[in-house]
Amino acid sequence: MSTTGITLLLDLYDCKSPALNNQALLEQILVGALQFAGLEVMEQVAHRLGEQAVVMCVLRDAHACLRAFPSTGFVAAEISVVGKPESARAAVEIVRGYLAQKLIARSINARLLERGTNASTP
Repeated sequence: MSTTGITLLLDLYDCKSPALNNQALLEQILVGALQFAGLEVMEQVAHRLGEQAVVMCVLRDAHACLRAFPSTGFVAAEISVVGKPESARAAVEIVRGYLAQKLIARSINARLLERGTNASTP
């Protein structure tokens, strides 16, 4: 399979950051993580949906979404990056570490999914 990108599925548990209750801070943290990883944010939007805060970003070469549940300290994020496997993997690893640190997560469950097409398929 020829990889064209990476998707990070990230679950952060028992987050202690006060940002979980502040939609604007969550937006700043996600955008900061993406920019720190060298990803270009084209558009961003944040909404409160009941108790959860949702932040979505359109990137030059993909997208990112973060959902925070303040009452449980749970944060779910999905970051997809298109590009060369080594640079895409490095970018999502930087985002993973940044979010875990800024949101003060006690435990993390991260899955990387390689995306792409099979070069031998007609």
